[in-house]
Amino acid sequence: MATDALSAPGAATKPKDTLGCVSSKLRKDIELDTGDIRLYRKCMEDEHLDRVAMPACDRGFLVGVALNDGHRRNIFNGRRAIARQFETDSIYIRDFSEDYRADLYGNFDFVLVELSRAFFTRLGDELDGPAISGLACADEQKDPMLGHLARALAVHLGQPGASRSLFVEQMGIVIGTHVAQRYANLRAPSPRARGALSQAHEARAKELLMARLRQGASIADVASECNLSRSYFIRAFSRTTGRTPHQWLIEQRVAQARQLIEASNMTLAEIAICCGFADQSHLSRVFLKVVGASPGAWRRAAVR
Repeated sequence: MATDALSAPGAATKPKDTLGCVSSKLRKDIELDTGDIRLYRKCMEDEHLDRVAMPACDRGFLVGVALNDGHRRNIFNGRRAIARQFETDSIYIRDFSEDYRADLYGNFDFVLVELSRAFFTRLGDELDGPAISGLACADEQKDPMLGHLARALAVHLGQPGASRSLFVEQMGIVIGTHVAQRYANLRAPSPRARGALSQAHEARAKELLMARLRQGASIADVASECNLSRSYFIRAFSRTTGRTPHQWLIEQRVAQARQLIEASNMTLAEIAICCGFADQSHLSRVFLKVVGASPGAWRRAAVR
């Protein structure tokens, strides 16, 4: 049994991930570092026991969002054990500055967001809020809004391509801001923080996003070029254009693909790669969603 393997004296130590779980037991194990935010997808279908024990460190906070029902765990605080039952949209918050010890009884699908203390420091400064010293939520906390954001993020975490990195970074900031506003003492953005981009900043931002069409654009890099913070840049870009940076870039990619479909002899697979899509299938899905017709149907209509 898994319990015996974990507790038997002299048992071989199995490799663990950066959160203390045995990696070999995970059906999905995705990790993406975007700087001061690290994002994870962890999934285990079987009801194995996984014992997690991590000493305190200065990594900040971990927010876990359950995407399914049925997971349970015992969290140990000294000699006291707290039993948790997780349902869809259940969340937990773990402070890395405290020792953590828990028994996890498998059957889980989590999106996890690791937020550094540097992220909260910058966020507080950007929104003119007080310093954030900690996060807290109820033992049986559920957050449907956070669940919705986590499910959207989960889809893109497993996908290749330049657009994924931009969307994932953007979603990490949105989730981190939501967590700070609901589970810490951060105020909502003030009117000053809701401003639009200047014409110069808008033009520069669009130029940079388009220049990195195939290589992938980091929001942090684009914001830095405009002398703005990431979270302010996302809000200001959205207010100015009516689109998030990711949505705007997707529309530009589709427009470029549409022009090539109409005016070139390139194959759809070649057009997909040229316009920054992962492959022809990815192009077809996004093109159909934005234009309302498949790339093949658009080409056939164009040559009539």
